[in-house]
Amino acid sequence: MIKILSPKSIPAPSGSYVHGMEVPANARLLFIAGQTPGRMDGTIPTTFEEQIDVVWQRIGAILAESGMGYTDLVKVQTFVTKPEYLPKTSVARKRVLGEHRPTATLLCITSLAVPEYMVEIEAIAAKI
Repeated sequence: MIKILSPKSIPAPSGSYVHGMEVPANARLLFIAGQTPGRMDGTIPTTFEEQIDVVWQRIGAILAESGMGYTDLVKVQTFVTKPEYLPKTSVARKRVLGEHRPTATLLCITSLAVPEYMVEIEAIAAKI
């Protein structure tokens, strides 16, 4: 069983995440490379909402390919290119993950590898 760590000696998380998750030795681990908003046909959505939906769909496809689902995520690292995307990131994350709260890092950076990209998400999943 994955153990959630929320020490009382530090402030509670400020968002929909937990401070730590301990993965037991017998768990399978899946490392998901940073997923970007490029579609199969090579197009890139023009709005942040569409881009983050594509990114989460891609993560879901990788999880499914490994026999896992969103609730198996133990770490999510999100990169956005503008501060105004931060609240929209939380909305999309809650829509996809529901009540599941993996560990998380959310960074606002100046740009991603492709100038049209507004968001990139990498993740780690574990399944016992």
